[in-house]
Amino acid sequence: MVIIMKKILFILLFSVPILLSAQNKKVAIMETKSNEGVTSFQSNMVRGGMETAVANAKGYEAYDRASFDMIMREQNFQRSGAVSESQIRRLGEMAGVQYVLVTEASTEDGYFYILAKLLDVETGRFLKSSDQLCEANPSEIRNACTILGENLFGKIGGSGNVIVNNRIEETKTISVNGVNLVMKYVEGGTFLMGDDNGEDDEKPVHRVTLDSYYIGETEVTQSLWKAVMGRDNMSREKWESRYGVGNEYPVSDFDWDGVREFILKLNAITHKSFRLPTEAEWEFAARGGNKSRGYKYSGSNRSDDVIKFGKIKQSIPNELGLFDMSGNVCELCLDWYGPYDSSSQTNPNGPSTGSTRVIRGGEWMMFYNRDGMPIPLEENYRVSARKKYHIDVFHSETVGFRIVLPCD
Repeated sequence: MVIIMKKILFILLFSVPILLSAQNKKVAIMETKSNEGVTSFQSNMVRGGMETAVANAKGYEAYDRASFDMIMREQNFQRSGAVSESQIRRLGEMAGVQYVLVTEASTEDGYFYILAKLLDVETGRFLKSSDQLCEANPSEIRNACTILGENLFGKIGGSGNVIVNNRIEETKTISVNGVNLVMKYVEGGTFLMGDDNGEDDEKPVHRVTLDSYYIGETEVTQSLWKAVMGRDNMSREKWESRYGVGNEYPVSDFDWDGVREFILKLNAITHKSFRLPTEAEWEFAARGGNKSRGYKYSGSNRSDDVIKFGKIKQSIPNELGLFDMSGNVCELCLDWYGPYDSSSQTNPNGPSTGSTRVIRGGEWMMFYNRDGMPIPLEENYRVSARKKYHIDVFHSETVGFRIVLPCD
């Protein structure tokens, strides 16, 4: 018995260090200062790009940015001005990470400069640094971040994990009367909503902060609608030849009361709290959330990649793994339609009253060629483009919806 216990103790003593050494090292990412020429969008691009670079590096994982931002706010940390190694080390200790990756960005003569430095929290000293000079566009900034990550952490080939509240399901699959409903996790964060170069109703650009949530991988399908409601919502004679009727097509041709009935029944079946997305939640998810690469459309700068019609999931997915947010049907949001406010907002719900609802994304009936195929107006498919919809008055075959699920 004594011999057996000694063997067990020997195994425990020598296996624990091996297990610990195999764990990925946690890296928090922080930006300290940027010059006046760097926009908030570019700053977020750098941070998101470096987070992806860390997640892709072997042996490392990126710490949840929302959690780290909260720590900095609680400590009244100022990003601007000189920042000491001891200050950064203290933040890293509070987050429980092994390293803090510090970034600085600046612009000069039309070029974009990024400096990245890696601090060892245990010693409080910077281990290494790397910098990159690139053109000031999203693609080049993203490539520069990839190179910086390789310089600091080695070649790409890691786990691709981002630690979020210790453990988060990136994908939830919920069975609804035999039909799978797939939801994708959207980590909470802050982004710039709108487009100062867009239409008047996309202005002014304003800062929005959102809590984490889940959103449908696709629009609600005809099969899910039938599984919940017990009936079809599409007239085969009316839609089959042009739009398509079947399990893998988005549902449309509903009114406001129909949407509310669907969600109430879905919640009764699943014992969850599904709802329509707010306009801010929709745009944040369409942009790719904290993983955004700054695309014009949801998932690409090429309209041919994302503007698809008919069956779901014909487009390429965006950074969060979401399909058809720029193509297929327009998507109904929870908000009343109204002008933007320039002030910073947290979890906004839009105007308190109104006469029309917000719809987002593309729609498959804009104009038609001689063969009866839709000809899209590409500007309407941008991630910031808005439309209004009299859903209380009529319903349309060009409008669908996807649903969100707040995090517990």
